[in-house]
Amino acid sequence: MTEEHPHALLAKVAWEAVSAGDVDTLAEVCSEDLVWHASGRGPRSGTHGGRDAVMDYLASIGDDADRFDSTLQQILVGDDLVVVLFQVRGFRLGRELDTGFILIFRIEGSQLVEVWSVPRDQYAVDEFWA
Repeated sequence: MTEEHPHALLAKVAWEAVSAGDVDTLAEVCSEDLVWHASGRGPRSGTHGGRDAVMDYLASIGDDADRFDSTLQQILVGDDLVVVLFQVRGFRLGRELDTGFILIFRIEGSQLVEVWSVPRDQYAVDEFWA
């Protein structure tokens, strides 16, 4: 049996912390200078700099949706990057979102330092948050 790569474990800890709303654990695995890039042209797109700003951004997603569920599908590991594939299903103001997402984590040491969030259907995400 193969041992799990430390970057995959880090990604799982971050994923579980976000899912559980565990801000303390998430803060431990994220660099203070964390940068989050959200693709698109809608109100949720853009770059968020600093761990606190990213935490606020992530919290606002749940706050602004009637329901927002995500399901982890796969974690792919490289030397300093981790790719997380997941499915999102959300409801907001009578709109429904059901699409896959790709997160790319750049890791330094044992912390996330940069994240790119890319939906498989950018138009659907932009319309959902409009």
